[in-house]
Amino acid sequence: MLWLASPARAQDRELQQLAREAGIVFTGTVDRIEAVPPAAPSDIGVVRVTFRVSDALRGATPGASLTISEWAGLWTSGDRYRVGENLLLFLYAPSGGLGLTTTVEGARGRISLGDSPISLATLALEISADSLPPPVPQHTRPIPARKPSRLTHRALNLE
Repeated sequence: MLWLASPARAQDRELQQLAREAGIVFTGTVDRIEAVPPAAPSDIGVVRVTFRVSDALRGATPGASLTISEWAGLWTSGDRYRVGENLLLFLYAPSGGLGLTTTVEGARGRISLGDSPISLATLALEISADSLPPPVPQHTRPIPARKPSRLTHRALNLE
């Protein structure tokens, strides 16, 4: 028998995949957008987007401002933010050299909260549910059979 995932279960797996690839995950509102032209002809243009972070799962602080830098070329292809937009974002960790980032898997890593019932609390539960091993009942947990070694005593300054 072929098992078909329900749409909700498929969405959970998609969110888990996005979260695994993301270095920054948060909900927030776009506060400011600033185009930074190239300083030299060989440089690239950058767009800085500042968010007011509402809730954070990774790489951000709730209540703080978070500014990301994106390659300006993304803006010419239509990947744009709007001031006041309320989003759930899955962003790649900023690149080492230029500090640029973008959404994981393009538009899939950018979810408008006005169009979606997803909350960060729900997301945290969904992405952690499959990544944690099932709890071991208390009565079946193994009991350590050996005494601590001398190395443990030294590490704890018991000698």
